[in-house]
Amino acid sequence: MLWISLAIASLVVVALAVWDQRFRKMAEPALSVLVAVGLISAFVVWWTDDNARPPEPLSPVTANQSFATIAENQVRLENLQFEKSTPASSYVVTGTVHNDSTAFLDYFTLDVTLDDCPSSACRTIGRDDALIIARIPPGHSAPLRTSLVFPAPRTGPPEAPQWTTAIVKIQSSPAGP
Repeated sequence: MLWISLAIASLVVVALAVWDQRFRKMAEPALSVLVAVGLISAFVVWWTDDNARPPEPLSPVTANQSFATIAENQVRLENLQFEKSTPASSYVVTGTVHNDSTAFLDYFTLDVTLDDCPSSACRTIGRDDALIIARIPPGHSAPLRTSLVFPAPRTGPPEAPQWTTAIVKIQSSPAGP
């Protein structure tokens, strides 16, 4: 109700300032000071309210339960296929993810490095990572499909691409009810 009253009072002040020249000369400086005080007050309230809040837990699933971890060797990738996509420096990765742990696999980061190895000497084209979101129960598997983008090499597309993959930053939750 207070906001409605303030809105009506503001409209009356603006209307009087439009119709009466003497009122306008008096109202403009006063309204400017009131607006400045209001903005400063709003900023102070926002600042103190934002800093007073306790930090929220990262995951509501694991906030009050024991934390289940999955080691990198408990997540397997099989049949990884890298197919060129558009634009020319991007690739679509498909395969299968296996969860060999006793916890639910929520998500992980797939880190991929692309090297060009036409002869014995390899040169690195680039590195990209992809967040793979999957809710895979213990002992199960799921299909994998994601996209990766690498810098376009000045010498053209890789002649003999060699892929190096790693699983990092695994997030899991405990198995059970």
